[in-house]
Amino acid sequence: MSETANKVILLKEDYDLLTNLFSTTKHFKTNDVENYKSLIRELSKAVVLNRKDFPPDVVRLNSTVTIKDEDTKTVMMFKIVLPIDANIKNKKVSVLAPLGTALIGFKKGDHLTWSVPGGEKHFFIMDVLNHFFLTN
Repeated sequence: MSETANKVILLKEDYDLLTNLFSTTKHFKTNDVENYKSLIRELSKAVVLNRKDFPPDVVRLNSTVTIKDEDTKTVMMFKIVLPIDANIKNKKVSVLAPLGTALIGFKKGDHLTWSVPGGEKHFFIMDVLNHFFLTN
């Protein structure tokens, strides 16, 4: 396992957006409230970095992520997005979905275990693409 596998790294603008956007849960669906609590636990242990210090291979909002389910060997690629933009048919997974919350803040090469509705899952992050690094 990677030395930083247990460290959640967040971009300051993502951290601010997520904490401000979700400052009230009164409009959330019941399952989103539980998922939000899980995300808050992740945010609370995060190392928050400015853009210039943020590693290009860490999963953040709008990252395109390629992962392997280590149990089934299935490879999946999708984008981590805000709940309003989520659309599984278009491979856009909400940061509030168990998989989105599991991956946010981890980096390429990390192995992680996460509880999902079907039980415990083991993932390997194969690749992370952050578009803002392509334009700077």
